[in-house]
Formats: sequence, C-alpha cells, structure tokens
Amino acid sequence: MPKIYRVENDYGHGCYTNGDMSFACKHSQQTNTPSPNFDRGIKRWMSHKEICGFLNLEQANKWFTDNELKEAERKGFILKQIEVKEITAIGEKQVLAIR
Repeated sequence: MPKIYRVENDYGHGCYTNGDMSFACKHSQQTNTPSPNFDRGIKRWMSHKEICGFLNLEQANKWFTDNELKEAERKGFILKQIEVKEITAIGEKQVLAIR
C-alpha cells in the first residue's frame, strides 16, 4: 500500500476540517498552500472520498512551519505517515489519496 504524510488527529480528521486549526490551515494561492484546484498537477476539486496529504516530508515541511506544527500538536493534530489505498493525484505542493 502506498504511504503519504498527513497532519491529522487520532480520529483521522485533518486539520482543514477543524475550525481550531484555521491559523495553520488556510489555503492561499499566493503562498505554498494552494487548494487542490490551484495546485499544479491536480487542478481539480477533491472528491468526498479523498484526503489531502504530502508525498514526502519535504512537501509537508514546505507547507507547515515548525511553529504551526507545534501548535497543531498542542491541538491534537500530528504529522504522521499513513497508509492509503490509492494516491489519486500528485500536485506540486500536495497529494490527494483515498484512505
């Protein structure tokens, strides 16, 4: 099974589904955090079956600063490697996958 990196809590929820993490989880086309439909290589909205993550630690560390990851951890979200059924799209900044 393929593996990706993802910031999520113990329930498998990503930080973009939790309002408490909005400081770290805002999409911006002007920075390194575009929504999937603005990410080169993806250029589409994600389906309800897909999750966002990162192909490698380098992508994750370009997306989140050390301070953002520390704050995420304080709120129960940890950067971890997870197994997925399928990687459905590989973007310049992120990947989409089916858990």
